[in-house]
Amino acid sequence: MTLTHRYPAFAILVCLALALASCAPAAANESIIATSVALTVEAQEAETAAAVTATPPPPTRTVTPLASGTALSTKAPPTAPTGGSANCTADATFVRETVPDGTIYTPGFVFTKVWTIQNSGTCPWNKTWKLVYFSGDLMGAATVYDFPGIALPGATVDVPIVLTAPLASGEYRGNWKIQSPWGQVFGDSGSNNPFWVDIIVGSGTPENAKTATVYGITNVTYTIERRCTTANTFWHIYVNLTSNGPVQATFNVIQSDGNGQRKLKMSFTSATTQTYDYGEWGQRFTSSSNARWVQAIVTAPTYHEWPSSAPFYLCGY
Repeated sequence: MTLTHRYPAFAILVCLALALASCAPAAANESIIATSVALTVEAQEAETAAAVTATPPPPTRTVTPLASGTALSTKAPPTAPTGGSANCTADATFVRETVPDGTIYTPGFVFTKVWTIQNSGTCPWNKTWKLVYFSGDLMGAATVYDFPGIALPGATVDVPIVLTAPLASGEYRGNWKIQSPWGQVFGDSGSNNPFWVDIIVGSGTPENAKTATVYGITNVTYTIERRCTTANTFWHIYVNLTSNGPVQATFNVIQSDGNGQRKLKMSFTSATTQTYDYGEWGQRFTSSSNARWVQAIVTAPTYHEWPSSAPFYLCGY
């Protein structure tokens, strides 16, 4: 039954109740009326329940869950670029050093090795950067050293460590590298070679089986500075000699034109590098445009002809 048919039925029931009430005593009429009203209400409730039951329920929504372990994204998180942090690149270039390779020390001698290193990267260096032991002979050193100061990109910094010559005679070499605050370990720019210390422990005499010769000159390099005038070219020449210990050296410096200086002397009290100021060599612009060079020849304590300098030219060439 729908709601539109409920009201006529209700009216009929009320009329029947009133008619019966008019034909009965007062008490009976009251009983009849109460009974009729109760039946009427009961009929209404039944009709309402039927109407509600007849109304169809709304459709239900089915939700399918994600399968266990379903990945929401397969994109990898960003990582720092190789060779640096997110904002800079770590790089270093060797400039110079103390304690030349082959320096001879007596057993147990304490010495300081200093590398001068250029910051050739884009990261500023400070004490969070480290010099770390890489391989070879430790020679009594610690394995990690803080950088001694700040070096902005392009600047140089001296990095010293204190070492002790081993007690046994022989040749010893220790290799070191730089470590960035994020853990990148690197050496000299380009080659990535470590920064090393190379010494010989012995007496420095031929009697020592581990040392082939007495102290002597172990390396020679040249520094050439060119100066130009309106009519001439001048080259200021410096000769850099390195010894492996205390020695009195005698040497000649020969120019490519046959001139030069001879029987020059230089005294070394320890293993180090000293520079001889040769002075200027000048040529007019009308001279030959061929390359010039100089060469050092050590005559004592051991005779050795060292390679000549790199070629240098007149101004304008």
